[in-house]
Amino acid sequence: MSYRDDDDARAERAKALIDEIAQLERAKLDHAATERRLEEAKRDLAELATVEPPAEPPPRTPGLAAHLAAFGVAAFATYAAYMLLV
Repeated sequence: MSYRDDDDARAERAKALIDEIAQLERAKLDHAATERRLEEAKRDLAELATVEPPAEPPPRTPGLAAHLAAFGVAAFATYAAYMLLV
């Protein structure tokens, strides 16, 4: 075995290690992106879980029947007062 064979073997081993490191770095970046997305999803879910219930609807206004009843009572009171005065 010659000196040149050792250099070739070292260069080949170095290239293989560089390729392996690059692959591991890409996997590390992918994992970090997955972790960020996981944290975002957890925050979004927490926000959805703490949504406040809708406010109470405003009170209902009197309907037609209430207006007619009030008008009838007022008309009767007016008629009764008129009859007492005459």
